[in-house]
Order: sequence, then C-alpha cells, then structure tokens
Amino acid sequence: MLLLCLACACSTVSIEAPTASQPVIPEQAAFADGLLPDITPQGWIGTFLERQRSGMTGHPEALSYPYDSCLWNGEISRNTESYGSDWWRYEQTAYYTDGLVKLGYLLKDKDLIEKGEAGITYTLAGADSLGRLPHTDFEWARMWPMAVFFRPVQAYAQVHGDGDIPAVLARNFVAYSDEELSVWRNIVNIEGMLWTYDHGGDSTLLARAERLWNGGAFGDLTPEVCLADTLPIIHGVTFNEELKLPMMLYAHTGKEAYRTAAMTAYNTLEQQHMLPDGVNTSAERLFPNDINSSHETCDIADYTWTMGYFLMTTGEGRWADNIEKAVFNALPGAITKDFKTLQYFSSVNQVIATGDSNHNEFFHGSTWMAYRPTHQTECCAGAVHRVMPNYAARMWMRGQDGALVAALYGPSTITAALPSGAACRVREETAYPFGESIDFHFEMEKRERFPFILRIPSWCKNARLSVNGRDAGLALEPGSFVTLERTFRNGDVVRLEVPMEIVREQVPMGGVCYARGPLLYAYPVPQRVENDEKVYDNMAGKVPGNPDFHCLSITPAGPWNYAVSGNEAEWVPTPQQAGSYPLDLDTAPGKIRIPVRQIEWPLWQDRYTPSVPKTVTPISEETEVIELVPYGCTELRISVFPQI
Repeated sequence: MLLLCLACACSTVSIEAPTASQPVIPEQAAFADGLLPDITPQGWIGTFLERQRSGMTGHPEALSYPYDSCLWNGEISRNTESYGSDWWRYEQTAYYTDGLVKLGYLLKDKDLIEKGEAGITYTLAGADSLGRLPHTDFEWARMWPMAVFFRPVQAYAQVHGDGDIPAVLARNFVAYSDEELSVWRNIVNIEGMLWTYDHGGDSTLLARAERLWNGGAFGDLTPEVCLADTLPIIHGVTFNEELKLPMMLYAHTGKEAYRTAAMTAYNTLEQQHMLPDGVNTSAERLFPNDINSSHETCDIADYTWTMGYFLMTTGEGRWADNIEKAVFNALPGAITKDFKTLQYFSSVNQVIATGDSNHNEFFHGSTWMAYRPTHQTECCAGAVHRVMPNYAARMWMRGQDGALVAALYGPSTITAALPSGAACRVREETAYPFGESIDFHFEMEKRERFPFILRIPSWCKNARLSVNGRDAGLALEPGSFVTLERTFRNGDVVRLEVPMEIVREQVPMGGVCYARGPLLYAYPVPQRVENDEKVYDNMAGKVPGNPDFHCLSITPAGPWNYAVSGNEAEWVPTPQQAGSYPLDLDTAPGKIRIPVRQIEWPLWQDRYTPSVPKTVTPISEETEVIELVPYGCTELRISVFPQI
C-alpha cells in the first residue's frame, strides 16, 4: 500500500505546450488578454458556439449581402446604387470576419480559420503605395472599417505571432493625417495604434494617440462630452466604440484625466441609458432608459468589448460583472436559440416580433425587430458573431508577474505557461451562471508556486473558496479579485461557490424585474411562430440564400398582460438531464414563481409592444402564479412588470 501511495504522489501528466505568447500588459493596467489559442470552451458555452457554427456564422449565404461575398479577400461590389454607403459593406464584413475567425480558433475548425485568414492575409499584403489598408478605391472603406478589421488581425497575431504585423499596421497609421483620423469613428483607430505601440510597431504612436483624442475635433465622444452631466443625442455604437479610448490611454500613461473622462461618461450611461438585460438603449441613438426602448445587437458586441478594456485596465470585478450580464442575457435574448436568426433591435419587453412590429421611432413599423437572418442594414447581422467568441477569448487573462486570471466564468480549459516555463492545464468545470459552483482542476507537469487570481461577483454576498476541500482562508469581498498564491500540484481542485439569491428590482421608469445572480428572468410569452416569406420593400431584394434559414413572424398565442400582485418570489430548481442546453426553453434550468393578476394592457395599435402602463386596471380578481425563466431562453417576453 505504501508503495502504491508513493507512486501516485510521484505521478506526472503530459501537457501540450501553450502556443500564445506572453501578453503585453500596459504599465498602468492590471490584466491583459491574448490567450485565445490556448482556450477551449466547453459545456454550454461550447454548445452555444457549436450552434453558432451550424447557424449563421457557418452559413453566410443565409445572411445574404454582403456576407455572401469574398469578405476582405478582395473588392466587394455594391448590391444596389440606391442604398448604403460605400464603407458599409467593409465595416459589416469586418464584424463578421472578427467573429468567424475567432470562432474557428476556439473550435479548432480549419474551414472557418481558412475562410477568415484568407481576408486577413490578403489585407495585410495589399497595402497601397502609401501603406494604407485595405487596398480599395473607397476612402471611407479604409479608416473606420480598418479600425474594426484590426480585431481579427489582432487575433491572427495571437495565434501566429506578431511577425511583421506591427510594422504593417504602423505604416497604415502613419499614412493618414491627424485630420483624417479625427473624423467621427475614425478616431477608434487609436485602439489599433496602442496595440501596435505595445508590440514594437512605432514608438511615436502613443503620443499621436494622445494628440488625436485630446484634439477635440473628432465626432461625438470628445473629452468635453465625456465630462458633461448629460450625454447628447449620440449613436449608441459610436458611443460604445469611443468609450474605450480614454480608458486605454489611461492604461498606457497613468494620466488621471483619461480615467476620469472614461468613468464620468460611463456613469452617465449607466444612470440614464442602461436596460435591465445589461446593455444600454440604442435605437439607433441613445434614449433615456424607458423600458420600451431597445438596443441594437451591434451594441451588445461593442459594449462588452469596451467593458473588457475597463476590466483589463482597472482590475475591478464590476466590469466583468457587466460583461457577463450582457452576454448571458442580451445576447441570447436577441437570437433564436439555434443561432439561425437575430433581431436588429431587441427589448426587455417584447410581445410581438413580426415584419411590421418595430415599436421604436427609428424605422417605426418595419422589419427591425423581427427575428431574421437578413436585415435592411447589415451591421448587426455581422456584429452578432463577435459576442460569444470575444467572451470565450477573454475568459482567461494574464496579470502582472505572469499571474493566471480567471476573469469571466464558464466551462472551459486553458493551457498556460507558468513562470518557470512549465505548462499547466486548468479545467473549469461549472454550469455557471445556471449553477452556483465553479471547480478549477489543475493538471501540472510538476509542482510550482504561482498566483492564481479569480473574481468574486458583485452580487454574491456569501462566496466560499476552498482548495482540495479546505477553506482557502481569504477575504472574499463582493466585486473583488482575490489572489490565491500557493504551490500548486497536479490534481489540486479550487472550488468557488457563489450562492445566488432572487433580487426584485425597481426599474427607474416604472415596474419591477427579477434577477438571480447575473441572470435576468422573464415570462416566456406563449408564441406562434410562422415563416415570413414576404420580401419587404426596405430589404433591397435580399432574402436568405439557404432554404434551411427562414425569416420569422412571431406573435403571442396566450396571455401576457400580467401585473405583479404581492411580494413573494419562489425559486424552483429544475433537474437537468445530461446533454441538455440551458438556453432551450423546455430545459430551462430553474424558474422563479411570482403571483400576478391580468390587467388591461393590450397591444399598442394592435401590432406593437406597449409600454408598461402607469395606471394599472385589473381585469381579474384571481391571483395566478406564473413561472419566469432565464431571459436568454425567450424570444417573446415580459421581464419588467407593472405592479398592483
């Protein structure tokens, strides 16, 4: 027996070497991403990405123009002379390429990788005589779309190494004047400039990035606007794209004025424009946080990407909480669960989704709230592919001194290099956010001491952390990152338990909603789903180019006009079958029961989702009990209820 125990204690494990290089962490930042090639999503996140591959991401023909083109592997011709700017098709396909190639890397899918990398290598090799990317005759198809396309280029560099990419990007940035880069969203090229600076591309780029942002001549989110008490009428995507810039400049300079500008602008956004599903209103401009306001699906991608920079710069847990809330709620709430359709606009309350039910002011009465693979303006149909791959790619990060950081939670595996150079594999086994425990299994070639950093969610009051069944003895403050520094051995298990409670929240513009942990809960309105074969006038003739993908008309097939009647809320756990998917409605993992009564609350003009009524008139004396499910399980839903 003694010999057997000694043999077990001395056993080793063989681990493949990680391929990602050590990420560059700006001097004033806490963390850095860049571990994409060594992350493998698993569990429900892996299933989400598999459905994404078999859905729209893997079938761009279903999205129609411009996704059925060569993407960035050549010139993209116009599909109509009467609609859309010349730069649109390059912006839109840049979004799609970002999601496509990252999905390929995460799933180790050679076909997706080849398709995405073809456009990346073509673009990097195709600079014009001045060094500008991409090689195209359309000036506006260069600067803003290239700011977007930088992101798949960055992912490509994480997988293949920097090579001459920083030099190519530096020549591109130098080829443009300050005046050109200061126009509207062109300023977002600062993101690529700072990465290029970090990776040795050009030592003057940091000073130029500061000069551009402080110049005040660019479009919307100027330093003065950031510091104002109220945000102006501003396009939501533009705001979310530009919000990252002062925080990134703070990470590189430590100048407090940049951090103050970023935080002031964010605080205004949160107070005046945030919806309960975790994303700001934007239809298409920022609106006050009225519960009937919507957001673009683009904003889910851009907001969470920017929150990643806030997280990496500050090392504060609340930014990770924000990312999780948006990804776990707003993202699946804007798509059908097979990833075959998306909405352009989505709302926390929506009881109808048809070709003429858009209740927003912008393109009122049009197709913009229907679940479709094809949309009038194609940006959201490109950006939706980015959200979950970006989440998965940033689940694991690096801290200063080589610390391994579990930044965003979900089932996955990371292979990482330790300070000694040895390899370590960590398996994160969890049903989170549909479960309350997260287990980290360490596989080590040899024992080694190093810091492991993990997050205590802000909403969790009584977290517990143990190592091999014993309390870790650390203070676990909600919203903090904690460092577990010890000598890790093969077979160690770190368990984080995050008990979740039902929280009933008063919504600023009226009504109540229910959350549990990072998940918002909603009543799934009974629905009737029909294929919508109509070719709408606003679609420029576009139809799905794949017979397995359909535009949908979804109408209510049962009552939804409920008001909360009482303060009770009961958690009802639902046993999960092996292999079930938590975002499918019929396998929703746990429900919240609340008492309600039906009230006078009809469709607005017989075709639009109505606002939450300010005056509640019951039409029934009988109290019913309804069950709420995770918001992401729904298409039609009520998540903000009036009160009796």
